[in-house]
Amino acid sequence: MKKTIFLAGICAVLFLMPAFCALPIKTANNSEQKILPTLEEYDGTWIGGFGRIIPGEEWQFQYYGYLGGVYKNKQYFTIFAGNIYNLDQEQTGTIFMYNFKSVVFGKIKNMEGQGAPIVGFLIKNEDNFFAGRIMSLFGPAPHIWGKLTPY
Repeated sequence: MKKTIFLAGICAVLFLMPAFCALPIKTANNSEQKILPTLEEYDGTWIGGFGRIIPGEEWQFQYYGYLGGVYKNKQYFTIFAGNIYNLDQEQTGTIFMYNFKSVVFGKIKNMEGQGAPIVGFLIKNEDNFFAGRIMSLFGPAPHIWGKLTPY
């Protein structure tokens, strides 16, 4: 049973990866910057951070970077598209993910276009806050948290 679930998860990650179309935009100083994959219509924006949650009486966060973008609610899932920023608020990549109930499948890319699939979980509450954890084939498995702002 565990092998079947594991193989189904691997197949889902490999075959359900979204297609990216990163669009260049002109900034104030006319240099090109990669921007998040497009969502034609979206229901709101989201901001957050990723890093480590330090347990204690009150929640404390050790930030590795920041996330921000747009989201679209569908009937059975939510699509998130956004940018990844380091602590100096410089864009370091993009993130695109599908949230089915509390399971997340998606892809991250750096500024050179190298990408990796991600899988994890993400839980939203009625106050539009979310928290979860994402894992990839490379690197750590950071916690993510933030807030959704509906339009």
